[in-house]
Amino acid sequence: MQEADFSIHDSLLGKEAGTPERYDASLLFRIPRSENRLKYGLADDSLPFTGVDVWNCYEFSCLTQGGLPVSRVMKMTCPADSPFLVESKSLKIYLNSFNMERFEPTVDASLQRVQTIITADLSALLQAPVSVHFYGKDSMEAVPFQGIPGIEHYIPLAEQEAIQFGHYEETPSLLTGTPTGEEQEYAFTSDLLRSNCRVTHQPDWGDLFVKMRCQYRVDFASLVQYLVSFRKENHFHEEVVEMIYKRLWDTFRPARLMVAAMYTRRGGIDINPLRCSHREDVEPAFLSPDMRLGRRWRQ
Repeated sequence: MQEADFSIHDSLLGKEAGTPERYDASLLFRIPRSENRLKYGLADDSLPFTGVDVWNCYEFSCLTQGGLPVSRVMKMTCPADSPFLVESKSLKIYLNSFNMERFEPTVDASLQRVQTIITADLSALLQAPVSVHFYGKDSMEAVPFQGIPGIEHYIPLAEQEAIQFGHYEETPSLLTGTPTGEEQEYAFTSDLLRSNCRVTHQPDWGDLFVKMRCQYRVDFASLVQYLVSFRKENHFHEEVVEMIYKRLWDTFRPARLMVAAMYTRRGGIDINPLRCSHREDVEPAFLSPDMRLGRRWRQ
């Protein structure tokens, strides 16, 4: 496992990597969250949010003691205040290291043992309590953010088409609104979000979800322009969500705010960060240990 001082170019991301034959925790690579937070005024000891990152890993497998393959979907939940996040390709290769490893005589016992191992490895790596759960083909799923309207509810598509877009790098000055002196409540989802991996610069596609209570009338044309301005940004998924949260927080001074994104899977893993001002606003589907996190249409 890596020390706090690191170079992202030491990770496996963007490099050719083989498939390990034996379990190997040293394959994991962590990234300090503070490395990007400092750039836009977030300090780890005074975060304006709580929240979680939920990773759905669709390609987990191991063997029973007799060599029977065990295949499951794994959900990993990590608190947003952990000092580190795990680099995605290292997690994929690490999970692959279980593929040919034999564990207990039964499927259930093997999964229990593997769950204990992975929970301990990730909690130690990220210096935070990480939860790990496995789901079979008949497991229940919890689909989040049901009933939230699209951003078109506030600004129709025809009005979006009339906007002249020219900013494709994150531009917080685009965000505008009018103080009202009265509380306004907003809830919307948008599929306009696209950013790029910080290392490989390959595109990442996400569905964005926002709930906000503030004393501003939000200019939704400016909000659409702001979301589009991420199109050439190079950041990890968690960083993008925190940037959007911070810009909305600074601009509209909300009494309550929740920002989440559910990203399209890459390499058999999708990453779903959620940040909110009040713990009770964490989407229940993100926390449920009994149900896997349901996918949105683009995942």
